[in-house]
Amino acid sequence: MKPFGPVEVKRDADGWWYHPNIPSFGEGEDPAPYIAWVKEQGLELKGWHSGDELEDLPDEDAACTAWNPESPGPEWFLMGIFDTDDGPYVQWARRVTP
Repeated sequence: MKPFGPVEVKRDADGWWYHPNIPSFGEGEDPAPYIAWVKEQGLELKGWHSGDELEDLPDEDAACTAWNPESPGPEWFLMGIFDTDDGPYVQWARRVTP
């Protein structure tokens, strides 16, 4: 199993970013393969939608270029900032210690 961990984050022009070492799980809506992979990697996830954090952004910032969510703690690394049906979402991960 290839070690998985933090990498340099370079968000695109719209502010989106995905961890480049997350495998592709296809285009399906079933989260089970991703959840199984996360457990196999020994990771804990934490995420949230932008909510009120983006409420005051200018209308021309339709994506999330001005949203810079803070890490939940020093041991957490970014898995992605991406768009969902409910708006921008951030997901963090940390290694679970046995």
